[in-house]
Amino acid sequence: MRSSPLSLLLLALSGCAHHAISGLVIDRNGQPVPNVVVSLDPGGVQIITDSSGGFTIDYLRDDAGERINLEKRTEYEVEAFRAGYHVEAVSFAYKRGELELDPITLKEDTIRVDGSDITFDPAEHPDRSHSAGGSYEGE
Repeated sequence: MRSSPLSLLLLALSGCAHHAISGLVIDRNGQPVPNVVVSLDPGGVQIITDSSGGFTIDYLRDDAGERINLEKRTEYEVEAFRAGYHVEAVSFAYKRGELELDPITLKEDTIRVDGSDITFDPAEHPDRSHSAGGSYEGE
């Protein structure tokens, strides 16, 4: 029995599974967060999420900066960063093939404002010279 070229091609492709780690970055309300820097460690890869908050990493970088395949049976950490949000990191084991991570939820940075006993009444500070405040050039 002779194999057809199509069956040989299918047999060859079946051994070439796609290797990738993908995920979604969302905010506390479940909305996608675009333009998040996603880093993979080890691996030296940094990518940016798309407009839907999605990302896919299907390669690593070697010491020379060249693309190499994902390492099978390896512990990785994905870190997500965007200005205005806390950094989130997720550790996981990658075995092979395609791995879809659970959504990574970014939480907005918060600023704490405390009251002050200092008075800011301008009447209590009549000196408005350069040392007491800002001035504009030409005044």
